[in-house]
Amino acid sequence: MDRVEETLRRRTFGEKMRRLEEACDGERCVLVRRDNVKWATHFPGLAFYADFEEERYALLVPRMDLPAVREWPVPEELEVLEREEARDLPPARVSDSRRAPEYVPCYRLRVSDDVRNVKLSKTKGEVEAIRGLVEVTEGILRSLVPEEGRAESEVAAELAARARELGVAPSFDPIVGYDEGSGVPHHRPQPDRREWRHTMLVDFGLRYVYCTDVTRTVCAEEGDAVPVLETVCEALESALGELRAGVDPKEVEERVREEMEGEFRDFSFPHSLGHHVGVTVHEGRLRGELPEGAVITVEPGLYSERFGVRVEEMVVVRGNGCEVLTNLPREWIV
Repeated sequence: MDRVEETLRRRTFGEKMRRLEEACDGERCVLVRRDNVKWATHFPGLAFYADFEEERYALLVPRMDLPAVREWPVPEELEVLEREEARDLPPARVSDSRRAPEYVPCYRLRVSDDVRNVKLSKTKGEVEAIRGLVEVTEGILRSLVPEEGRAESEVAAELAARARELGVAPSFDPIVGYDEGSGVPHHRPQPDRREWRHTMLVDFGLRYVYCTDVTRTVCAEEGDAVPVLETVCEALESALGELRAGVDPKEVEERVREEMEGEFRDFSFPHSLGHHVGVTVHEGRLRGELPEGAVITVEPGLYSERFGVRVEEMVVVRGNGCEVLTNLPREWIV
């Protein structure tokens, strides 16, 4: 790990702990859900324990993972314990799961949804880290898309290679789909598909402590996809106008789906409106009221057997609306 990445991990740790302490009313807490442990420590351990009064923080890992923790520096405030060593910790009172007593002593345990919202509501430092990574993601997309005469799999491989050249990694396997391939939301890029008549869909993201996830669909001016793209972009703008802290995104999703599928009856919108993004690219589903400061994707799409269109923005949820982090053109027509 380079020094910049190590510094970023450690700088955000204190901000997270202050928010977690507030959510737990200062009580000792333990996180055992794998995604929450990784959020707190940046390492996929067994459990994370916090004694805020004593400023004692511990990451529990199996014995076999001790060498991996040393190679993957965790915040310096963390002590790393084997599972058996956790038996002597003072009892925790708050957790994200009723499975907490399997890992550390607990006393009158309270399972709190507030812990989930602490993870999903990003600190200023986390937002700035993600904002910078979005700029890098878009720079790679601008330099490579649209490609002509190259197979879907070749473009996907080149996206991943550009990421590695910059010292970062893809946050997931890039999706590149031409025409029929773009009609499959999780299409696997093919080596024998080199030409497209209607659409070229590219879904790409980076991971450097935090993650990004951006999708654009390039449409041929002479093809049939431009009206579909326009409808998807209108739906995206409408959804962004409604999403804010306290709003249930499922209600927005249902309205967007009804409007888009009503206009293009041969197309469907089969997936959710988006997801949370953070230390992992899919940090949580969009369900329940959105917490302020959450970083989410908003990605309406329409898909058919001939082609599909999806446009995905990354945004920060604010009390009065959404702050859009992405800056690529939405209506990308060639």
